[in-house]
Amino acid sequence: MQPRIKIIKRGEDAKTKQLAFKEIAKTDHESEREMANKVKSWVAEWEARNRALKHAAFSLVRSLEQARQSSAGLVG
Repeated sequence: MQPRIKIIKRGEDAKTKQLAFKEIAKTDHESEREMANKVKSWVAEWEARNRALKHAAFSLVRSLEQARQSSAGLVG
């Protein structure tokens, strides 16, 4: 017995017409605003990552200094 696949195409013309209309309906100003918002979100994510990395590096340096001081106190 072979499996059968039945393909039903419903309203395919309507979908393509709606998609084309939506693309045409978007103005240049809207496209530029959308692109600017996307770039702003990328910059905000980069800045947040950068702050997190700086904070992690500062915490690491501080913990290394504390470990060095505590080991120096034990030896001396």
